[in-house]
Amino acid sequence: MSDVLTAKVRCLLPGGDALVDISSQHISHKTCLVRQAIPGDVLSLSNIHKRRSIARASFSSVEESSDKRVHAKCSVAASCGGCALQYLHVNEHAEIKSQWVHDAFSKTMTKDSQWLPIQQMDMHDESQHRRRVRWHIGRNKQGQVILGFRGYQSHDVIEAEFCMVITSELDALRKALQLAFIGSAFETHEMPESVYAVQLSTGIHVVLEYEGTCHMELMPDIAWQGMVLQCWCRDKQGLRALNKPVYQLYDKLPAGLADIAVHIGPDDFVQGQQRGNRMMIDQISSWSEGAKHVVDLFSGAGNLSLPLAALGMQVLGAEVNMASVRAANANAKRLKLSATYQQADLFGRFDVSPFVGADVLIVDPPRKGAKNICSLMNRLLPKKVILVHCDVISGGRDAQEMKQQGYVLHALRALDLFPYSGHVESMSLWTC
Repeated sequence: MSDVLTAKVRCLLPGGDALVDISSQHISHKTCLVRQAIPGDVLSLSNIHKRRSIARASFSSVEESSDKRVHAKCSVAASCGGCALQYLHVNEHAEIKSQWVHDAFSKTMTKDSQWLPIQQMDMHDESQHRRRVRWHIGRNKQGQVILGFRGYQSHDVIEAEFCMVITSELDALRKALQLAFIGSAFETHEMPESVYAVQLSTGIHVVLEYEGTCHMELMPDIAWQGMVLQCWCRDKQGLRALNKPVYQLYDKLPAGLADIAVHIGPDDFVQGQQRGNRMMIDQISSWSEGAKHVVDLFSGAGNLSLPLAALGMQVLGAEVNMASVRAANANAKRLKLSATYQQADLFGRFDVSPFVGADVLIVDPPRKGAKNICSLMNRLLPKKVILVHCDVISGGRDAQEMKQQGYVLHALRALDLFPYSGHVESMSLWTC
């Protein structure tokens, strides 16, 4: 439909799309989703269409601007698919994202449930910037190689001089890599499809990702003067190091009054924000106070539970990915901690007997949630359960299952680990 319609933005939904009310009587759907709109805006809509049974639209102009609307600080906010909330005043982010979490868990909250909303972020604090990124390789109008993010619902690579949401070290690394790609350091047949980078406490893993085969044996010089770089190549033959000797990189995690240094490989999962990760671990430590036996499901490399073992708790963890299990056990052995990890099909059938009766059960699933684990609570029988979710929809579903299993929501916390994006994290404490 090409006719221009006037509509008002009702609210922002998880993910960052705006729900818009359409007053016209000439169309069957009275609401639709619009990107980059702000609650209170009155918009002229165009190109109303359905995608996967959901009505969506673009807006040609803002007829009446919300008092919450601002000019985007990012020069490519209109085209980049990375940040959904660039046009929303920063003072509104914490409240709106907190509300997403509160709404998702509302049916399981009681008058006694402790509610901990997001604290206002400070984007001048580098620890609140993203430390994990994947850049795609493209070319600009002049034909030069560029590293950037995908455009919104597009495979186009967006060129930007500066990215405000990643750490300054990563943004400097992007520029250094881009110059190397433009120059003679990389031959055309050596150009990767994308570059993954994760910044840890002691250095940065850089992974060149190829669909075919990488023919390089060593990483070319990229004129880099920043943190230690450990470079890798990932292609159809697997992952291999591109600089020798291979640097062991570590992330520092809080464990009471001191930090522990956990070895993190290029394929090991870490939270996307350093400060948020430390806040998450501190919260888990607080909720686990007095526990002796802790079970950690979807344990990864031990990010959430190794700090508890360092505080004297006995930890048993399980993870789907065998490489993460090996990494977690190696970290526990090196740090001389009472923690053991094993592989298990946590989305299917597995032997629950080793995990029964924990003082604290930590469950930190991927985006699709942990419905299978939550449905096993009447067999696992933990005294406390800590759920960590990176998706509010799956978090709400898992919360409903916990309630059906007889557990009570004791506390709920929202965390913003991806400022300016439509993502929000939730942490919930359950007791029986």
